[in-house]
Amino acid sequence: MTRDDHFSAITSLLLKYETGDFLLLSDLSDALSALKDFFLEVPAACKLIENLKNCVTGEMKNSGTDGFTESLSAGIDLLQGYALAQDDATRAEAELAMGAFSCKSKSCPSVEDAGVPERDEETFQIFLTEIRDRLANAQETILQLEDNPADSAAVQTLFRIFHTIKGECGFLKIATLGELTHNIESLLDELRSGRSRVSQQHIDLLLEGLDMSREILKRLEKNDYAVFTDVSLDSYVNRVKNVSAAPCANLGEILVAEGKMQEEDVARVLEKQKASAYRKRFGEIAVQEKFLSSEELRETLDKQKDCKAGEPSRVPDRTDPVIKVRASKVNFLVDMIGELLIAMGQISGSGAELMQMRKITRSLQYGAMELRTDTLHTLFGNLRRTVRDLSKQLKKNVRAECVGEDLEIDRNLIEKLEEPLMHLVRNSLDHGIESELDRKNAGKDSQGVVTLKAERHGNSIVITVRDDGKGLDRERILSKALEKKLIRSEAADAMTDSQVFNLIFTSGFSTHTEVSLISGRGVGMDIVRSAVVDNRGRIEIESVAGSYSEFRMIFPLSTAIIDGMITRVSQSLFVFPIGSVIESIKIVPAMLSTVNGSVEVANLRGESIPVIRMHETFCIPEIPESPAIIGVICETSDRRKFMFILDEVIAKREVVIKSLGARFSDLRGISSGTVLSGGKIGLVVDIDEIVDLSLMEIPAR
Repeated sequence: MTRDDHFSAITSLLLKYETGDFLLLSDLSDALSALKDFFLEVPAACKLIENLKNCVTGEMKNSGTDGFTESLSAGIDLLQGYALAQDDATRAEAELAMGAFSCKSKSCPSVEDAGVPERDEETFQIFLTEIRDRLANAQETILQLEDNPADSAAVQTLFRIFHTIKGECGFLKIATLGELTHNIESLLDELRSGRSRVSQQHIDLLLEGLDMSREILKRLEKNDYAVFTDVSLDSYVNRVKNVSAAPCANLGEILVAEGKMQEEDVARVLEKQKASAYRKRFGEIAVQEKFLSSEELRETLDKQKDCKAGEPSRVPDRTDPVIKVRASKVNFLVDMIGELLIAMGQISGSGAELMQMRKITRSLQYGAMELRTDTLHTLFGNLRRTVRDLSKQLKKNVRAECVGEDLEIDRNLIEKLEEPLMHLVRNSLDHGIESELDRKNAGKDSQGVVTLKAERHGNSIVITVRDDGKGLDRERILSKALEKKLIRSEAADAMTDSQVFNLIFTSGFSTHTEVSLISGRGVGMDIVRSAVVDNRGRIEIESVAGSYSEFRMIFPLSTAIIDGMITRVSQSLFVFPIGSVIESIKIVPAMLSTVNGSVEVANLRGESIPVIRMHETFCIPEIPESPAIIGVICETSDRRKFMFILDEVIAKREVVIKSLGARFSDLRGISSGTVLSGGKIGLVVDIDEIVDLSLMEIPAR
């Protein structure tokens, strides 16, 4: 574009802006920046253009203020006057006028005033939440695009996300984030139009822009509105504008990439093309010389055409609108409906009206619970990003695999999981996954894998981090523990693998000899254990030297409806999650026997199942006239079977489970409680923890 073209474009933008299209402000700022390139040797003109850009920035924060378009028009007139000057005297006069220019717009900020006007706080918080959700979606899509650079639908999705954010920033007058997302949008427009192909440079810039957007949001949350006043934003914008364009591959490159032609054959065709009198097309010569069939040429031309034109985008279904509600309101609704369900359970009778009320109440409970839950998509997406960035930093070839991202759990737990999971993932890459050379020497695939898995088992949520690296080094852990005097030397040999592995959770424990930015201080695993324990969870380690390491975090469901088996142990009521129950049977004395004089087992259909007596586990006296004759066979999270002997199975029904609170946080073998018919309290058992207690012969308390 010529200088006059830029003047015309700016004038057109100003006229359109007067109609109320505030989204044009970013374009106006870009047009002024482009115009500046024609006045680089005129300091007064450059200063004037910067003043005009500041005026535009102020208008982004305070759209519709008096004097804006008049000031911009006056400044452009001065620039045009200088450009049209025919002699030195006229130019000198124009320079003086430009130097004396003062913006009359009320929106134009002073150097000291970088703030943001007052806005409705609730609306602003909703905006921040929505932007965070959009950025999380963008991150996932960028990583998908990195895996498949030809995915034009992903490019279109990203363009739509950042375009939406830019529009919302304009509405709320957040200029800095609006400018940033506008430049990201421009980068994506180059890709979706086919003018450039996705390269690693594009991916890196997109992720960097994403991180900068998140940083701006953090500052906005802290009421720090003078965001990115340093050169970081300008530097990023310049790199976006100067990113090397990766044009769509030419015909020869595509043919070589697909194995239809050799590079030397392409070179021969190009030589013949240069030597031809009327410059035949490359494809025509290739077919004529029998390097390529006509059908192969047609297929390749279609692919090149697709590259240039791009694929049609998939437009998401927008028929289901999204609303944002404060968490406190959702929590109150969930609690009240839970109380309603409990109250309904205490009403006796079986009339049609009562049954209908119970049905409606349960439906309300399920609906309310869904409001407080969320999937693990965002969390797992952040962890995938961590694996991607850290693998590059460590120069290791590692990919992340995620299973169970669609599992919905309590949002509060999701937030608390991020830090411990991040530590585990970082440890997997730093300690676990070997270098490509070491993996090849060990007969492994050169690319390591970190697997993130989420599943619901019974009344528990199980989150697993597994890597196919070298596993935990038992001897090295023991040596370090002895060095730090964590254990006595005479006890070391008798320790099980599980006991040894759990030493890594000790504060200050690390097997690294050097401290790096990633690990070595011994605080990471201690944080993991603390975070898990604070949320009434536990962590288990399984590792095979040279093969893998697996960390499993198991958390009880905090508040939900579960299908439970209500049982009686003397006068106490216990609820077994149906998801963990295999079957219940009446005990016959002949079924029971003792192994090695201490371990009681039940022989059921040829299978020996360890027995746990609930009376003994919870120190509950037996009732002589009502002996324990019922066996409930359950499965732990790691698929082990145990038989729980108790007095009676009362019923199977849906129950509302509730946290026992901080007062009973140390209650072993119990995950939560519930209110049953008649106001009676039932305790929801933690199958895995009861098993662990029984194996250690420690009574629950």
